[in-house]
Amino acid sequence: MQTELRDGTLHISGDVTVKTLTAAAFTRFRQQCRLKDTRAVDLSGVGRADSACVSLLLDALRRPNGKISLQGIPESVRTLSELYEIKDWLNP
Repeated sequence: MQTELRDGTLHISGDVTVKTLTAAAFTRFRQQCRLKDTRAVDLSGVGRADSACVSLLLDALRRPNGKISLQGIPESVRTLSELYEIKDWLNP
């Protein structure tokens, strides 16, 4: 998983799975989400995604300095959010 903050949007690319999400990548993501300038998370560059990606998004939504919008949520994450009965949390 790679992350890059551009113009207030945190772009995520690569695979976001239990196997690929390292502690360092999660810490970096969390720090970037909590920056005052971060207003959105864009997942349109994500290849494979599983429950690890759901955890990332839920963490982003809990940020202390205001709302964050989610863009380009992978279909697999949408399916998991329905299974976990949290789809309303991830809808913009």
